[in-house]
Amino acid sequence: MIEHRAQEDLDPVIHAPARLVTMARRSRRRALVLALIGASVLAWWPALAEPNRYFAAPFTVRTNPVTFGQAPSWTHDGRVLWTKPDGSGVEQVYVSELDGSRVTCLTCALPGPNRYPLEQPPKGDWILFCSWRGQTFLGAPCFGGYGTNLYVMRADGTQVTRLTNVDGGPDPQDNYHPAWSPDGKRLVWTHLDFRLATQGGTQYRIMLADFVDDASGPHLANVRALGPGWDAGIETQVWAPDGSGVLFTLWGGKALSGWMNGELYFMRLFGAGASPARPVVSQLTDGNPAWDEQAVFTPDMKNVIWMSSRDYPTWYQTVVSAAQWLGFDAPQASTVFGPVFFETIGDPRFKTDLYMMALKSRAVRRLTFDGSIVPEFHFDRKGKRLLWTETGAQLGGGPVGPTRIGTFHLHPGAGRRAATVPAAAGIDIGSWNAAQVAPREPTLHAAPAPAVPPQVIAGLPLAIAALNQIAHRLQGLAGGGSCCAGSPSGAFLDGPGR
Repeated sequence: MIEHRAQEDLDPVIHAPARLVTMARRSRRRALVLALIGASVLAWWPALAEPNRYFAAPFTVRTNPVTFGQAPSWTHDGRVLWTKPDGSGVEQVYVSELDGSRVTCLTCALPGPNRYPLEQPPKGDWILFCSWRGQTFLGAPCFGGYGTNLYVMRADGTQVTRLTNVDGGPDPQDNYHPAWSPDGKRLVWTHLDFRLATQGGTQYRIMLADFVDDASGPHLANVRALGPGWDAGIETQVWAPDGSGVLFTLWGGKALSGWMNGELYFMRLFGAGASPARPVVSQLTDGNPAWDEQAVFTPDMKNVIWMSSRDYPTWYQTVVSAAQWLGFDAPQASTVFGPVFFETIGDPRFKTDLYMMALKSRAVRRLTFDGSIVPEFHFDRKGKRLLWTETGAQLGGGPVGPTRIGTFHLHPGAGRRAATVPAAAGIDIGSWNAAQVAPREPTLHAAPAPAVPPQVIAGLPLAIAALNQIAHRLQGLAGGGSCCAGSPSGAFLDGPGR
């Protein structure tokens, strides 16, 4: 067999100069190609190699010397809006420095309770808050129940104006968990309409409105519902820092990560083909059977920070895990959500901490280890400090508190390149048909309800029936039948299977 080779390989002495020339030419070509590749890599390097500075940054937590009420929030100049009972026991809105100095009550001349104050960005011209004023009510303004209206006032407490109309009609209603858009021109909140099962059950809707400040005074315009009234519990959280949409939590059926399992979602309203008439929804959290709720983006939108019970095994997690394993689902999850919520937070083992998820990699980092309950929390305007007041002791009859400040120690050289939220992956929450919502005329002097309306407690028998179904299907497994029927507190859901 003859192996064919090039002549220069057969006679290296004679052809060495020619080979050296060829090698030199090839080396120059390679160098040119490498130089071009290197220039391209350097041009794209900030985008390819920029670290996730929030996820990597040290995070420290300290206890504030002053305890504020639930859901304190920052002002644009670094002060704090917060609530506490006045001398007559009515919850009122205050503003002060972080250390509690220079305190001023903004609503003490008003009836109440008044809660959940949020300053309008970017300059703080208005303060949004929640209150009961003459209508039927139950629960706490903006934290759940029914009877809450949204109000605004000037930064000095003047020009108080009601924005929404919840009256004392036959179906109890509520408005809660509102949030300003980053430019202060829009509001989003959750509207709750309690109805009997024969009327379709409880309805949760995410509401969007323009905030208008003109010669006629502050008011809402272009009020609309985003999507249908889902068969699920809903709670709006906050806007994305770029104003493209909002975070919200949804507790739904098995198609949404398990019966009554709460997961965090992003609803894109603007950009990338989305609009209020056709929002695009993405699930952000990971299907864990824990209670996942309150949430904010980091200012660069590369991460989401949220409250979760995932490191504290509870009755709720047992129920959701069983439902996931069985593939169990039941109708009217929206009606059942209320009783399940109260039983969940009534579990003495229920605790939450703050977690961070990198949206690109889906890596999860635990931020706090307090062993309490972290409810609403907010970033300051510089995007470095989180503020919250824990409420774990309150469920046991103790006071609210303490108030904590969590600080990200960011590398000063890191950039703040904006990221985008990953697109939805096969999520079908329903047909999106935004509807104009005509405000109802308020009833100004309705008395508090003498008893809880039947629409509000309609979920109790449904919840008991669903839990007993899960328990029955687990019969025969070790401890299976006792996992889910009834509840840890026995306050609501003790059914015959308990």
